[in-house]
Amino acid sequence: MIDFGKRIELLTDDYLVDETENASMVLNRPVLRGKVLAFDAPWENPGSLGMTAYEDDGKVVLCYRGYPGPGSKDTSPEQTACIATSDDGLTFTRPVIGTVEREGSRENNILRMDQFCHNFGVFPDTNPNAKPEEKYKAIAGHYSLNGLYVFGSPDGINWHQLVEGPVITEGRFDSMNVAFWDKNAGVYRCYSRFLENGIRAIQSCTSEDFLHWTSPVPNVYPEAMNSNEHLYTNAANVIPGAEHMLISIPMRYHGGREKVTPEATAKGVSDCVLMTSRDGVHWSRRFREAWIAPGLNVHEWTHRNFIALSGIIERGDDFYLYLMQNYMWDDDGIFCYSLPRYRFASVYAGYGGGSFTTKPLHFLTDTFYMNYSTAAYGDVQVTVLDEDGSVLGETGKIYGNELSRPLTFDGIAGKTGRLRFALRDAHVYALGGKMTK
Repeated sequence: MIDFGKRIELLTDDYLVDETENASMVLNRPVLRGKVLAFDAPWENPGSLGMTAYEDDGKVVLCYRGYPGPGSKDTSPEQTACIATSDDGLTFTRPVIGTVEREGSRENNILRMDQFCHNFGVFPDTNPNAKPEEKYKAIAGHYSLNGLYVFGSPDGINWHQLVEGPVITEGRFDSMNVAFWDKNAGVYRCYSRFLENGIRAIQSCTSEDFLHWTSPVPNVYPEAMNSNEHLYTNAANVIPGAEHMLISIPMRYHGGREKVTPEATAKGVSDCVLMTSRDGVHWSRRFREAWIAPGLNVHEWTHRNFIALSGIIERGDDFYLYLMQNYMWDDDGIFCYSLPRYRFASVYAGYGGGSFTTKPLHFLTDTFYMNYSTAAYGDVQVTVLDEDGSVLGETGKIYGNELSRPLTFDGIAGKTGRLRFALRDAHVYALGGKMTK
């Protein structure tokens, strides 16, 4: 029995859905808003990478790696961890921080410069028990440095190492590792890479204090899914407003294909995929197709493209996500994508009509909300059924495009039953709690 009505439940997995008829789950792909940061500062070169995106005091902050240049190694001490900031999430500037001297000047946006900047993943610590001097945290490292190390900062600018030596040692840490506070579970989570039979894969650890971590556990996918796909990165994090659900946007790498030669710096092509989890270990890979795929720009058809930054930014009615594209080319940088709130995927039926029915629900309220869209000739009709299948309430045919349509059925609070959605050229993206601010 599922408690229903207060939490926002995304239709990206089978948690709510029991039966479908002439309807199916489909991906909703985000819209490209454009390049928001070109890697064109003197300490940045093709090969720079985005790491994390977060909101801090009303501003959007991008944390990224500045790459020293061709021939640099993963542990080069000339790598930099940098930030860029924006009010609207689309126009970014480099704040002058003044903490690191580079080539005789402190007029730069560099947080630090050392070998840890290969993948210095910053996040604001929302743990209510976080120490004032550790309100910002970061995780970074490399297998040649024997693992992952942890850092703290009172302001996101001045950083110190929290303990000597690595805190996580099992894995292959040469790509972007992600850490964050999961308030729903009450733990810190870290997602990193390991090799499973030669295939790049994702693992996770948890910690109550950010210093002592559990042994890594590989992501678990449905048994029916056997895959040799390289999941090169993970970009895992909580979903804003639906923090009981985690999202991951791995860069999916195909090392056996080569589209652009000889300009490409290495063999391979990539895209990114989307998956969600409710416990941090078991992940729904309902959608095997690409969420974002290479386009007409030939520079997108080279290796290690579409690397998502960890973190979803809320701006008005949209979610903003950030990806690094065109790796190792002169037009590389960080690009913004957006989609309406909670519309990662949906249950959809075409003009011929279809339906889906939920699993048994325990209704916590008389009113819940529906995130949906229809065509001009499309509609959604919602029916509440009791345990015996009798109708407890029914809407008329609803049409339109709303992020948070209230649906009220007097007297259902405290009862159990199911919801049936009759769809015609219509999507239902999410259900439950209010989805707008």
